[in-house]
Amino acid sequence: MPIWEKRRSALILAGLAAFHILLISIQIPRGAEKSLFEKSLFFLFSPVQRAVTGAVRGVGSLWTNYFDLRGVRGENQKLKKENFFLNQDVRFLEDRLQFFRSEAQVRERLAAFQGKIVPARVIGVDSANPYQTIVLDKGSLDGVGKDMAVCDRLGNLVGRTIEPVSFKETMVQLITDKDSSVSVVSTVDRLTGSVTGRSGALCELRHILASASGGQPGEELLTTGYDKIYPAGLRVGSIRSLEKDESSPIFLRITVEPYFRFNTIDVVAVITKTGGGD
Repeated sequence: MPIWEKRRSALILAGLAAFHILLISIQIPRGAEKSLFEKSLFFLFSPVQRAVTGAVRGVGSLWTNYFDLRGVRGENQKLKKENFFLNQDVRFLEDRLQFFRSEAQVRERLAAFQGKIVPARVIGVDSANPYQTIVLDKGSLDGVGKDMAVCDRLGNLVGRTIEPVSFKETMVQLITDKDSSVSVVSTVDRLTGSVTGRSGALCELRHILASASGGQPGEELLTTGYDKIYPAGLRVGSIRSLEKDESSPIFLRITVEPYFRFNTIDVVAVITKTGGGD
């Protein structure tokens, strides 16, 4: 064997021995202090460990948040559903409260009239002409019959009940119907005549002679009770205009504006027993 190969082998052996001694020396414990080998491994692998731990935690957090988000969405849908039904309950209670307030208001306004008062709701109108008839949710089982006066919540005259009258529904002829007629008297000049509808928003006061004195726009008209249908003293409307009737010169043409309003005619009162003009 050549001399240089022997030297190379010796150098390799010496190097391995030195490396082995170094490894042994760095693993020697120094009390509580970490060995150099452990420090080196920690230095090399701690970034990797941190990255792996962070990735695992991120995936775990994402998974947990996914299920939490699904739970939140489900809870949100549940709350929306409960909120919807709560809103419906509130609307129903507000509607009933308004009805009771209106009923009390009707009874208070009509307390001066003897007889039984039945509050009712309007559940239908004449589709062909809303100024002719309406339908109420009370009928014969509630003591309602034909030819009974009907007033709004303020005590203003609306009309009278007509046939058909079923067990729980009744039809009402409005004073604005062209076939309606109400005996009235003016509060100031005591003009006496009959208010007839035009199947529109306004009415007419008929049978007032052109020679009659008095009568001014704004003068109030009340029922007389002479027709034995409407009790005396119900508020009907007010005079809007007076002029000569060209088609019948001996009479005045008087336009009347009814007091009741279609946009507030949701609750009415039926006066089931009256004394007419007595």
